[in-house]
Amino acid sequence: MSEITLASCAPDVLLSHLALYGLAAILEAGGLTAVRAAWSRDGDPRPVVSAPGLTGEQAAAVIAAHARRAADPASWLHRSITVNGSPRALMSPRLSALGDEATWRHAQQQRHQVLDELTASGNWLDLRFLAALGEPCYWVRDRQDRIQQDNATSRLEMQPRNRGSEFVGNRLRKVAAAVAARTASQILSGVLGQTVRDEADGDAADSRTATGLAAPGPADNALAWCALWGISQLPLAMRVQTDPRIPVTAVTTGHLGRGRSEWFYAPVWAYPWRPARIRTILAAAQTRTVASEGMDRNARPLPAEGTGRTQPMATGSDLTAARRWLADRQVTGIMRFPVERFGSDNAPERRAMRGQPIPVRERI
Repeated sequence: MSEITLASCAPDVLLSHLALYGLAAILEAGGLTAVRAAWSRDGDPRPVVSAPGLTGEQAAAVIAAHARRAADPASWLHRSITVNGSPRALMSPRLSALGDEATWRHAQQQRHQVLDELTASGNWLDLRFLAALGEPCYWVRDRQDRIQQDNATSRLEMQPRNRGSEFVGNRLRKVAAAVAARTASQILSGVLGQTVRDEADGDAADSRTATGLAAPGPADNALAWCALWGISQLPLAMRVQTDPRIPVTAVTTGHLGRGRSEWFYAPVWAYPWRPARIRTILAAAQTRTVASEGMDRNARPLPAEGTGRTQPMATGSDLTAARRWLADRQVTGIMRFPVERFGSDNAPERRAMRGQPIPVRERI
């Protein structure tokens, strides 16, 4: 069994977790067998991906092929529709307001065609990615009967919406082109943390290539490519609105709260897991329960004991049972990432801040 380590990826940065998920998923989709992912078992844990006979060169070749397929003009990344007179990426989950019924129907027809083509070709990773990202939402309305079309989108999709910007056209296409243009050795160097090249954003000091998964600054494009595809491992559950007075949004795996009190969370585990097991643990109620420790039912920090009557999101017995369940599966802790907003209220930039560790084993 051979392995590669993402040496620059610390567990208190959300991008590190997503890069681990995405790299394992890309390698598995690229035909490697028995792919496993874990965190190194030392005092400074780092993401590790392993497979029988895996070499860095082999991993880089698979990443390169994956990026080149995505960068191909025939790929779904390059399908576009016209919204308010401007071209927009068809498969972006958040777009400028589509407006009239004809535009909605056309967008849905074109999206379904993409999904049918991916299904026919057995491209399961792309299908899982699109399902996790979500879609423009036509079935949720506010009290004024206005369509809330962002409400079926993954909260992990944090591309700012300035001047019609959207995730696929303004982020994914650029990173795909940058990685596709690299040599295998350049890709490997970036994934291993030996170099940082941010071609997609010109190596800008305030680069947004990480797209909310890390603080602004240059992010190696090969590593960022893996991280953005890591979203594919965090399923999205759609919700149907029954009362227009209550805001309804899709439920994103690995996310708690809404509005001004949001959090992402991710497990840290000690023994190698297959990507399917990662998806299972990420979506498990027990993982969510432990991640909610110290929060009320609205994902706000609980007040000091004796200062209020706010109910916790999970009871003490629920937390104990959930910790035991996770410990039995070699989970050593949960990292919880507060989400902050920056910029204007009209087009806020959401960003996952440094993670806060929640131990699992020590509290049983």
